[in-house]
Amino acid sequence: MSELQIALIAIGALIIVAVLIINWWQERRFHRQLESNFSPLNKDALLDESPLESADFQAAIDPHATDHFSINSEVLGDSIAEPSIQTTINAQGAAEDYSHDEAFQEEMPIEDAPEASIELSPPYASESADIDTDVEISNVVPPNDFKETLAEAINANTLKASQDPIETAFETAVSLPLMLQGQMDLTALLYLATATPAGTINNALGTLFNGFDKPIFVHVQDANKQWHLLDELTSNPEALNRQIARVACSIQLADRGGAISRGTLNRFQLTVENFNLAINGNIEWQGKGDAFANANTLDEFCIEVDKTIGFHLAHGENGPFTGTKLRGLAEAQGLVLGAEGHFKCIDDADTLQTNPSFVMFNRDDYSFSPDMLRNSVVKGITFQLDIPHVKKCAEAFNHMVQVARQMETGLNAVLVDDNNKVLGDMQIEKIRQQLKVIQATMLMRGIVPGSDSARRLFS
Repeated sequence: MSELQIALIAIGALIIVAVLIINWWQERRFHRQLESNFSPLNKDALLDESPLESADFQAAIDPHATDHFSINSEVLGDSIAEPSIQTTINAQGAAEDYSHDEAFQEEMPIEDAPEASIELSPPYASESADIDTDVEISNVVPPNDFKETLAEAINANTLKASQDPIETAFETAVSLPLMLQGQMDLTALLYLATATPAGTINNALGTLFNGFDKPIFVHVQDANKQWHLLDELTSNPEALNRQIARVACSIQLADRGGAISRGTLNRFQLTVENFNLAINGNIEWQGKGDAFANANTLDEFCIEVDKTIGFHLAHGENGPFTGTKLRGLAEAQGLVLGAEGHFKCIDDADTLQTNPSFVMFNRDDYSFSPDMLRNSVVKGITFQLDIPHVKKCAEAFNHMVQVARQMETGLNAVLVDDNNKVLGDMQIEKIRQQLKVIQATMLMRGIVPGSDSARRLFS
């Protein structure tokens, strides 16, 4: 190794030692500066002072808390509203509102309930959050700003919970006609500056809402705060002078013809604005979200549940059956021949006989009539149940199967499906389970089979 190399190594070593010494000196100076900047710790507030008692702690937060903030847990618990649930099953589609009460329990007994494993995909599954009623709130001490905010909200009666689908008693509810549903109708509430006779409002309305391809409803609220359809009220001459303070204008977002179009929505909103100006009112649109998007979501739901359940009786080895025998057996089972050429099973509660539980009609293209049944033979008949239009559809389906089995024996016929395959008990049970799934889907959406809302939605 040359002398030059040795000299270079020695210089490198000296440089490293110098850097280490400088770093040690700077670190020692830094520690001395820290020690001089902080005085010794003489007292620890956490260790030496006794903690505040709970009463002192609350007083320290807000000395007047008891005067301005209180929560009655019993009242709060009672104020939570039950979710409104509805359902219906239909041969071609329909739905409506339904409260979760004894009527629902009668319609869907536990043994007939859908399997727990059924999964419903959005947007048809319920979006309501679970509410834990066991939460204890009596010992909660909220911060001052929260207490002041909550106290002001309670005093102003403006505290709100989620409106979809559960509403609490804190909310100041807007009274709307019972037939209207937020998920089915776009509604504008018009507040009149002064009470106006119903006849004057009817004259101002004129033909503004003519020509729409979706149902429109105009309700008026009288001095007794009762809602009436305007056309029904004004059909009574004695009611033309009844004083009206509010008007509700609504359009149905979907029916069996599909969802409302964007153009129809815009036209409706413009027409309502013009009507509002004519009656000197203040307009307030109800609901939330985009009405057009809501209409399409509703239409998708309708397509999913708008189902008809049916099967057929085909003639057996003895050939076609006579019309007279068919009519005799049908009437013996309680079926009634209607003017439209169908035998109908009418619920005893349906005094108007407008909503049959199920129907029986000719499988061929010929309607039944007294003359036809008296002079003709029948090759096959069809039993059909329109799920959304039928209350207690599971019970109605069981009755339909029972009647079909009785007539199968009496006519020496064969119970078959659409492909003329024989239907046994196993196939019937599969149909029953499909019906239950549809019914459960409608219930989750809050639409009750057979209700007024269901029938107009699936019309």
